[in-house]
Amino acid sequence: MPFATFFYANENNILALIVFFLIGLFVIINRRKFSVEGKIMFIYRTKLGLKIMKSLSRFKKIVNVYGIIGVFVGVAAIVLTVYLVIPYFHSVITAPSTTEAGATLVLPISGVPGIVGVPILYWLIALVVVVTTHEASHGIVALSKKIKLKSSGFGFFLGILPLAFVEPNPKSFEKAKRFDRLKVLAAGSFTNILTGVVFLVLFLLLSNYIVSSNSIAYLPLYLHVASVTPGGPANVSGLVTGDTISAIDGQKFNSTSQFFNDISAKQGGSVTFTTTNGDNYTLKKEYNASFVFPAYTDYFGVSGSISYINKTFFTIESLEKPYLGFTGIIEGPPSGFLIAPFSSNIAAGPSFSDQALFWLDGLFFWLLIIAFGLGLANFLPIFYITDGCKMVYELLGYAIKNKVTQMKVTNIIIIAFSILFLLLTPLGTALFKAL
Repeated sequence: MPFATFFYANENNILALIVFFLIGLFVIINRRKFSVEGKIMFIYRTKLGLKIMKSLSRFKKIVNVYGIIGVFVGVAAIVLTVYLVIPYFHSVITAPSTTEAGATLVLPISGVPGIVGVPILYWLIALVVVVTTHEASHGIVALSKKIKLKSSGFGFFLGILPLAFVEPNPKSFEKAKRFDRLKVLAAGSFTNILTGVVFLVLFLLLSNYIVSSNSIAYLPLYLHVASVTPGGPANVSGLVTGDTISAIDGQKFNSTSQFFNDISAKQGGSVTFTTTNGDNYTLKKEYNASFVFPAYTDYFGVSGSISYINKTFFTIESLEKPYLGFTGIIEGPPSGFLIAPFSSNIAAGPSFSDQALFWLDGLFFWLLIIAFGLGLANFLPIFYITDGCKMVYELLGYAIKNKVTQMKVTNIIIIAFSILFLLLTPLGTALFKAL
């Protein structure tokens, strides 16, 4: 396989590997400047940005209102999360084999179960924007309340996941009023959510423009045959694992639903698939109570293989689907270098402006996803690493005056939320399926 072809097919994973290698090299070279916190976080302290934060903290009235809104948004986020996961757990308990994970990591790695892959350049830009504004908000609110800051900096959780921070002086922080401490803690995640709202609006506006101006086109999809059932229609026709289907009865398809509908809508008892090398295979349609059908590529460009048993999926659509005797993965052609915003079969027009707007639209999309995700997750009291953990401790202080009891109750809440969060991940989904 030519290197260029291999690179374009795996560009995101290769670039992500290079980035992680460079980060690791930086850590090794500057290892003496890093400190280890709690045996799981590697911290690099600086004074970067403190002067800018101090300048912005002078707008005390505006910052104070901002902090108050942040506290109420934080409490609402915790309550909303609990409310939203209740129906999820009902479905995962009643139908564990059909329930997907409720929470996944967003990382620049493609094809790994439990991870939503995002193009590396989008991930890096989003990380800088979201983390910088998050920590700057903490610092600005703290300084406006005369809470001194020791340092700013960045680091890595478990040596892999990047993080940033501003570090208030512990004594200065403890002397501040409880509600002021809550404002400081809530400011970062509130800023993330607000950032997500801004990029949501930008994404919708730009998406509407590029669609209405015909700056994008829908590319045909392909179906890669992953397995063929012995004795089934596909096997009888000569279709083999590794074939790539590009047309149904001579017609291209550019969506998963079109693929299914084209097969069902064709009159007669057979369907002809054309592969990318020009071969035709005619499959006799059969109907069976238990069957496996080709899979799909979701909105995030993540491909996967799914089995539909007893026509559950197709009963919902109220359509009779034929048994074809093979599984596969539907995906788009390899994208151009780094131009893969959020869908596998949408491409920009040939002009530079079309390409640039398309890429920018993808950036807005991932910025809103990562900003919302980080904001909501950081409000949750999980794993002793989020602002939500400290917020719960401070909130309990209004009702519990004994600090030992306050900490015990905080620990119970954090452990409970951490378990709850883990059950939302693919790990929890797999556990429910096993049980």
